Amino acid sequence: MAKLSLAAKIMLSAFLLSILTSCYHEVKEKAALPKRLIPEDSLILILTEIQLADGAVTYKRISHKKVKNEKEKYYAFIYKKYHLTPEILKDNVTYYNSSPEKMVFIYDRVLARLSQLEAEINLEVKEKEKARQDSINALDKTIYVKKALMPYYQKDKPEKFTWQK
Repeated sequence: MAKLSLAAKIMLSAFLLSILTSCYHEVKEKAALPKRLIPEDSLILILTEIQLADGAVTYKRISHKKVKNEKEKYYAFIYKKYHLTPEILKDNVTYYNSSPEKMVFIYDRVLARLSQLEAEINLEVKEKEKARQDSINALDKTIYVKKALMPYYQKDKPEKFTWQK
């Protein structure tokens, strides 16, 4: 078997050490029950709105629009709507995070809710686009009919009409 150089031994040792330490799993104690526990269904709605608010702020930043205090305004609206404070929300998220299975379930539901909202918006956009296209098609037909009849209305001298006896 070939002998390893000192550098190779150091690299191999570092690699093995990193593998061993990455497998270390810390057992955390369950977080204390918050003074005001938010039910899972309500937390799903709150986190969905927070994700939407964060998305709106990100979209505005990407679009180079002013976002000064926008995040705080959105969050203040959410806190007021659900009668929360940032501390209550933080305590609840910490509590639910102490049970990763619960938090995964909650965020799966948040993602499902966001997907549902996206589908509803896409459907609404498609319906509006179809109505717009139908309106354009109807206008095109009206213009076509008017153009087709135009020669009959643009005669130099209208035909004389006489009453017959």
